[in-house]
Amino acid sequence: MQKSKIELGSWVILFLGIYTTVMAILWIFLTEIMFVSDFGYYTGQTYQEYLVSDPRFAEMYIITKKLIGVMLLIIGLLILEINQQAYRKGERWAWFALLLAGGLAWGTFIVYKIVIGYIGLSMITFAIGATLVVVGIALPAKEILGRKSA
Repeated sequence: MQKSKIELGSWVILFLGIYTTVMAILWIFLTEIMFVSDFGYYTGQTYQEYLVSDPRFAEMYIITKKLIGVMLLIIGLLILEINQQAYRKGERWAWFALLLAGGLAWGTFIVYKIVIGYIGLSMITFAIGATLVVVGIALPAKEILGRKSA
């Protein structure tokens, strides 16, 4: 029995939701490890040096990154819920919701890397997320968007 493109896309979106949620948890709890290379590239000094010279702003940097992790966690859980409740059933609104939720999240991270000018190894995590979004919504797009709205 051949699986429909909606079912295949739903599996990709399920993996995207899990991936997004796991990355968010890592960003919340391992912030110093996850973002020190970005910090060093952008500022020209190590995070530890900056922590000693200006601890208040160094801590603000980490708090900001943790907040981004919290927002990403919410997006990951939202992706999982949309997939479970509507996308796997082929509902049109779910396609658009996932385009916004996944596209804005992972697309924004890629733009962030380009803006700070640091397209290094850590860019892979963002590229994986963006690729999952594109594949997960493109695969069943014709099948979902070709339907008439209820």
